[in-house]
Amino acid sequence: MNVSEIFLSLNGEGLLIGVPTIFVRLSGCNLQCTWCDTTYAWEKGTEKTIKQVIEEVRTCDNGFCDWVLITGGEPLLQEIDGLVRKLKNEYKIGIETNGSIYKDVLQMCDFISADIKPPSSGNPTDNIPTFTRIVNAIKKKNGQVKAVIADENDYTFVQKFIHKNTLTVPVVLQPCWGRMTYQDLCRIYFRTPVPVRNIRILTQIHKIGGIK
Repeated sequence: MNVSEIFLSLNGEGLLIGVPTIFVRLSGCNLQCTWCDTTYAWEKGTEKTIKQVIEEVRTCDNGFCDWVLITGGEPLLQEIDGLVRKLKNEYKIGIETNGSIYKDVLQMCDFISADIKPPSSGNPTDNIPTFTRIVNAIKKKNGQVKAVIADENDYTFVQKFIHKNTLTVPVVLQPCWGRMTYQDLCRIYFRTPVPVRNIRILTQIHKIGGIK
């Protein structure tokens, strides 16, 4: 598989925020959002076997890490079933997907994070059948849908999207770093709340902490 990087850090966003995690970042992306903060993962990385990836994961482990997060880019562009099966023998597996692709391997993961892409991304989420299949996988397993908010137009889009598609899984909203502050997002939320109870308004702690 084509790998961008593998490293140990803290999960910086979402419901697993602050959890020690080994990141397996795969290369390639089918959306390439305008405000992406990992554009280097769009490029071709290094070809590695599943065995090589697992060995590097073990090397990164500080002895107190339960989670491996497969991310990108868009990890579902690659065939990751074999990697997930092997890693599950030693770790809990999370996956981050942009919400545009469904594969059954999601059902093998312990935590699924799928994005609602707002207009500022340049790729507003519109493939509802695919997104619904991902949400159904989250319901069966565990996970969240997440939206990065850059302006009030994004917030309104996500608010309407959640209401129209009757989302009942956990929802995470976070400000787009450098485009909106956490205070701004909180203010917008209190003025016009998103119509779900299971919501978290969070920010990216890895950027606050200056870690990868």
